[in-house]
Amino acid sequence: MLRVSLIIPVLVVGLMLTSAQAPSRVNARLFYSLTQKHPGALILDVRPAEKFAQYRIKEAIPLPEKAQLIELADDLTKTDTIFVYCEKELRSGPAAHVLDSLGFTNVYELKGGLISWRRNDLPLDNTPLKQ
Repeated sequence: MLRVSLIIPVLVVGLMLTSAQAPSRVNARLFYSLTQKHPGALILDVRPAEKFAQYRIKEAIPLPEKAQLIELADDLTKTDTIFVYCEKELRSGPAAHVLDSLGFTNVYELKGGLISWRRNDLPLDNTPLKQ
C-alpha cells in the first residue's frame, strides 16, 4: 500500500508537467501554412525596429521589447494563436517562452527565423516603412 501511495503523486505531477504545452518550434513551410490557416492570428516580429522596417512577414507587427510583449499579452486571450519570429531565433525563443510562462497555449516559433523563411522562398513584405 505504501508503494501505491508514493506512485500516485508522482504520476499526477508527471501528468501535470506533460499537459503544459510548450511553444511549438516549427519549420518555415509549416509556419507559413499555419499562418494561412489562422488569418486572424497575431504574428509578432521581435527583431529591432530598423530590421522590421526593411522587410517582414505580411501582417506581422513589430514588438522588439519584452516589456511591449508583456503589455500586449494583457489584452489577449490565453487561447489566441500567436506566431513569433526573428531573424535567426535569438529573440523569438525567449519571446515564445515568455508567452508560454504567461499561460498562452497556442504559440508557434519560426525555427531558423527569417533566414530559414528566405531559404524556402516564402513571401516577405519589402514595402519600405518610415522610421
